Amino acid sequence: MSEIQVSPRSGKPFWASIPLARIRSVSGLILMVYVTAHLGAHCFGLISSDALANAGRTMKTFWRWGPIPYILYGALAAHFASALFHVFQRRTLKMSSREWFQLILGLLIPFLLVTHVMGTHYASAWYGLFDTYDYVLISTFVFSPLNAYLNSAGLVASWVHGCIGLNIWARFKPWYSQKIFHIGLVVATILPLTSLAGYLSAGRRIVPLSSDGEWLEKYYARLNLSSDDVWTWIAQDTEFVRNLLIGLVIVTFAARIMRSFLRRNRDSVSISYFHGPVVNQRPGPTLLEYSLLSNVPHAGVCGGRGRCSTCRVRILEADSELAPPDENEARVLKRIGAAPDVRLACQIRPTGKISVMRLLPSDAGFEHARKETNWASGRERVVTVMFVDLRDFTGTSANKLPFDVVYLINQFSRTMGMAVEGHNGRIDKFLGDGFMALFGVEGSERDGVRDAIAATEAMIAELAVLNERLKGDLAKPMRMGIGIHAGNVILGEMGYGSARGLTALGDTVNLASRLESATKEQSCTVCISQAAVEIAEIEPKAVAPKRINVRGLEGKIGVYAIQDPDDLYVAVS
Repeated sequence: MSEIQVSPRSGKPFWASIPLARIRSVSGLILMVYVTAHLGAHCFGLISSDALANAGRTMKTFWRWGPIPYILYGALAAHFASALFHVFQRRTLKMSSREWFQLILGLLIPFLLVTHVMGTHYASAWYGLFDTYDYVLISTFVFSPLNAYLNSAGLVASWVHGCIGLNIWARFKPWYSQKIFHIGLVVATILPLTSLAGYLSAGRRIVPLSSDGEWLEKYYARLNLSSDDVWTWIAQDTEFVRNLLIGLVIVTFAARIMRSFLRRNRDSVSISYFHGPVVNQRPGPTLLEYSLLSNVPHAGVCGGRGRCSTCRVRILEADSELAPPDENEARVLKRIGAAPDVRLACQIRPTGKISVMRLLPSDAGFEHARKETNWASGRERVVTVMFVDLRDFTGTSANKLPFDVVYLINQFSRTMGMAVEGHNGRIDKFLGDGFMALFGVEGSERDGVRDAIAATEAMIAELAVLNERLKGDLAKPMRMGIGIHAGNVILGEMGYGSARGLTALGDTVNLASRLESATKEQSCTVCISQAAVEIAEIEPKAVAPKRINVRGLEGKIGVYAIQDPDDLYVAVS
């Protein structure tokens, strides 16, 4: 592998230093608090008009106090601007249906709510209107029913958009659980329905009141309308803001087209995917966007925002400098314990020839994004491998019904599996009437061997208990053979679909399997390699090592052939 060069300036445009993800998250959370409070206030409309009016006054007192309006509308402007900039920044609009839905909702919300915002807070601040809930209800249900639908659609769109964003943001947090998700789903369903019901109930009560001349006269007196021209001025200002929003959207997409036109004659970037195609594209996009542009399957749960790690790749070779990880990418890479040659495909922008290996399957989901294990993408590590197999189980289960055979296997697997996990081991896979287990995956090499030996002692004791409990169902007691070896393996998540999981590969695994078979020839329960005993720093007590031939290996290896691990050693401190 050639040396991977990193440059502090290479590969990213000047705007890449803008913390868009943080701006979008913070502004989105502020807006979500406001929308939640707004929907909650509408719920009081189910009680009475006075309750709704009191809720409205409380809302106005808080959201229009001191610096709060500037924070709120600053968050609104920042969120909308960051969304447009994200659209501009993307080199491809190939997105999942969820991303498209989220984007369309986000662009529609300002257009749905612009009339409401301009007619309430703006009209109050600039023209002195007293915008009570009565004013909002009469303006919509009496004079412009269309605005009632637009207001409702805008609030629901804001709520759905915010809930999707909040769910995506939270799903990468360690505290987020299925229980929290289900509680949130219930709240996300009930709150807008209750709010709309309250809004509709209040509207139905205001319609008959508006036909009462005396009530209407008092209403206009409270409204503080200086002139009928105010309605024209508000409408003109609203139209200006609406046209401004349309212009910003048009400019964003026009800028994308112009950028593509200006880049058409630039030198191409060549990307070679390990066990995949070689693609050539114009420079500019991120590696993840190159994959999407070239129809190369590539995971990317967070939509290229650098929040998850599902798009991560190993850089095998690069003939041009790569910009170093920014704060956001570095945080994600640190969380998963990534090696120096692992990067997030959504954050690097190749400028020359590059060869990469995708480390997760293209259908990787949130469960992969939340993994924080440093072996998820492949590591070389010294671990202890154990193979266990039932001896002569065919004879033990002779003349038994299939149900009874499955029951015996399940009892054995459950009992031995609990013993392994009780001593910091991991069941790698079950192999019919046996299994493979790993120790020391996350601990020290020495403790891995010691845990395996302690688990072996517990397994032998548990098998004796199991034989005693099932002696009426067994022709003869169950026996097992155990092989243990420690050494270098390649650890990683391997497999496909639901069969994908942590496993180990290498000569250490093969030798541990051979040692399990050797227990038959040595007429013992356990064969543990001398190399494993040395790694464990233990002193043999009652047995001496043997030099034996192992099938498939040249020469002899040292092993301890024992019946009880308690006879093996005294620990050296």
